[in-house]
Amino acid sequence: MSHRQLYMTEPLLAFGGVQRKYDEAEFVVVGVPFDSTSSYRPGSRFAPLKVREASLNIESNSLVGLQLFIEDTPLHDAGDLAVVHGNAEETLERLSLVVKDLIGDEKRILSIGGEHTITAGIAKGLAEAGIRPCLLVFDAHLDLRDEYLGYRFSHASSIRRAMEYLGPDKTVIVGARAYAREEIKYAAERGVEVIPPQTIVRMGARNIGALVASKLSDCEHVYVSLDIDALDPSYAPGTGTPEPLGLSVGEILRVLEETIDSRLVGADLVEVNPLVDPSGVTSIVAARLLQEIILLVYSKTMER
Repeated sequence: MSHRQLYMTEPLLAFGGVQRKYDEAEFVVVGVPFDSTSSYRPGSRFAPLKVREASLNIESNSLVGLQLFIEDTPLHDAGDLAVVHGNAEETLERLSLVVKDLIGDEKRILSIGGEHTITAGIAKGLAEAGIRPCLLVFDAHLDLRDEYLGYRFSHASSIRRAMEYLGPDKTVIVGARAYAREEIKYAAERGVEVIPPQTIVRMGARNIGALVASKLSDCEHVYVSLDIDALDPSYAPGTGTPEPLGLSVGEILRVLEETIDSRLVGADLVEVNPLVDPSGVTSIVAARLLQEIILLVYSKTMER
């Protein structure tokens, strides 16, 4: 029995309403309903189901390609990880083992969080499978603390742990506007490229996308982590730690257009909190962004 079979539960809803057989799929969706280290507004454990539900109620086309539709993609929804609430280490270990299985089966991983801590587990699985991608992160925060509230496996430490697993390859963080002194010092020491929203306003999202694409041009593989709080709260109010003056949906989409290609080994979309957004708009935005990531990669693989 594989770790995927051992630790994954069957999905109640398949993302986008698409459910190819596992062996036929190129993209595999993994939900991780874990939020045990959330320090302000917990509730992101409910996001995998709500984002899937939203995905069934938006149109299936791409916003960047007129002839691209989610139902045409080789997509399989593997359901949710059997998490251990209150135990981040065990949850991340299970996730890393599932990710290692998926990479061994030559799948691209699309994970729906849950809190941002899950990125560390995914990074561990990638590294153990022999894949060390560059990181492209969209986040209001740097998540580079060595520990937070006495805990090293925290949502505030996710990117630092991921970098430790993946090694010295490039990390670019887009949209960061809230951080501790320790984090900005660590970013400078490790050569992390930090692009705040003000820079995007000055230069324009397409120019920033070209800049990021240039910085990632020599990477063999790329992994994208998209924390929904990178967006301004007016676009995505349902998140655990909202910060004002963030990115627009269009700005994130334009940067993704310029940077995503067939080198993408996976992506996660984290920190959607349905409990603090009765309107459901945050889940809808998250579903649209994840759908665009899938379709962007699929269009690039078809071009090869």
